[in-house]
Amino acid sequence: MKYWNELENTIFFNKVFTYPVEIGEIVLFSVIIDNDSPNIGLGLDIPQLPDAPPEKWIKEGFNTCRIGLSCGGLSDVEIRNIPTNEALTMVITQHENFYELQAKSKTSLIKFKAKYISLGGPSVYINDPDSACL
Repeated sequence: MKYWNELENTIFFNKVFTYPVEIGEIVLFSVIIDNDSPNIGLGLDIPQLPDAPPEKWIKEGFNTCRIGLSCGGLSDVEIRNIPTNEALTMVITQHENFYELQAKSKTSLIKFKAKYISLGGPSVYINDPDSACL
């Protein structure tokens, strides 16, 4: 799978991005594991910004785009050296009956198989690199 636009639930995503957005570098914001379901929710920032955003997003000067992935029907979950502040490279491979997701850097890894992956968002915010909250 090459583009975020190919995942399920991308209606709003495809309204604010009018072009195919390549899956690649991400910054991991959150990982939520639900052992009962089994489900993993990932919150992540992508380097692209919407090219057709709502007017409010333009006026506010948002400079960072966050999306969420809801991944269910999990197997073969592997997580190493998380949390991390490093950027990760994500690859999603679609097989006949499942997806394989891998996000890795030189020192960190999230890898699993999922029966489904759906995309939530995007949302945007102002990322101030000079903030004391880093």
